[in-house]
Amino acid sequence: MVLDLLAGSSAPPAFRRPVFEVRLGGGGASGGLGGLASAAGSALGVSLGGASDPWKQHLVALSVESGIAPAVDAVEIWLTADSQAPTVALDDEGTVAFGYADDSPVLAFTGKVAGVRRGINGLTRITATSGGATLARLRVNQSYEDQTAGDVVSDLAGQAEVAAGTVEDGIDLPFYVVDDRRSAWVHVAALARRSGYLAHMTPEGELFFGPYEPGDPVQTFTYGQDILLLEAREASPEVGMVTTWGEGSAGSQGKDAWSWLVKDPAAVQGSAGGGGPQRWVHDPALRSGDAAQTAAEGIADAAGRLQVTGTLLVPGAPAVTAGSTIEIAGALQDALNGKFLVRWVRHRLAKREGFTTRIVFSKSEGAGGGGLLGALGGLL
Repeated sequence: MVLDLLAGSSAPPAFRRPVFEVRLGGGGASGGLGGLASAAGSALGVSLGGASDPWKQHLVALSVESGIAPAVDAVEIWLTADSQAPTVALDDEGTVAFGYADDSPVLAFTGKVAGVRRGINGLTRITATSGGATLARLRVNQSYEDQTAGDVVSDLAGQAEVAAGTVEDGIDLPFYVVDDRRSAWVHVAALARRSGYLAHMTPEGELFFGPYEPGDPVQTFTYGQDILLLEAREASPEVGMVTTWGEGSAGSQGKDAWSWLVKDPAAVQGSAGGGGPQRWVHDPALRSGDAAQTAAEGIADAAGRLQVTGTLLVPGAPAVTAGSTIEIAGALQDALNGKFLVRWVRHRLAKREGFTTRIVFSKSEGAGGGGLLGALGGLL
């Protein structure tokens, strides 16, 4: 269904009316499954199926959080509880979308109900999670021979029954072990770091495993127009020059030699970044010089992005997703302007506070990225 929080309001035309769509569970008169085609009516607050829309009547607050792995995407819905409230059950699958009455809602989440909490305070709290949570619960002991990082990620996604969307190859792994000391989702995040990639779930509920390409921003936020809060933090670099080294002779003696001991580790060594502090990273999964170099570049790049991080609060911006690029413009300090990588985002819609989006961002380019936020000085 779609909710218009301000139906009947005398707000000026320039004020956009937030709406949302929930497709979960039994959901009352519309079954909780009213699609975008049937949602046009309920966007104006009309009845569905001859009865009032239960989501519109009972919603108190709705939020969707998503982030880069190993963060887990989650939905939280607060409803007033009575016999007419929407009904959901554990493992019900569905979607959540946000938007405005003058445009179609934008899909923000696909997943399943993970918990329902009821209390005597008259409120029901529904939580739902995406495939990242399923991978976070999966722990296996398994080895892979002559595979790419993408092959391992695809296999883990298959075991968790999580849809694999964009899954690129990443580094070659002559031999790799997944052990149950860490969840499959943490292994996916670690393989992304080794490959210089990002890993996250998309709003469609599919796993993304691939390089971050800044490209055009999904939305530009302008100081004095649509920025409610903005702060950025710079920190001394925790990582400067990165040197990685692995094990085995797969790089110089062929893939079958992954288990051989090497006299000179230079064959399985890579370096990236510059300056201090210098970091040495030993990773047995890196069994060729190419893999070691890719991992070093990925670590240096990720560390470079984290030298500048920040928080942005804006009116609801459903197009912003984890792993996307945003742009900030018009800020009084030049250092606050530029393109940024979205690391985490929370869309929240509530009758009391309205529709807002909180974004945690970092530099869109890493150690080799050049001039973004260069005004912050020599630390970059």
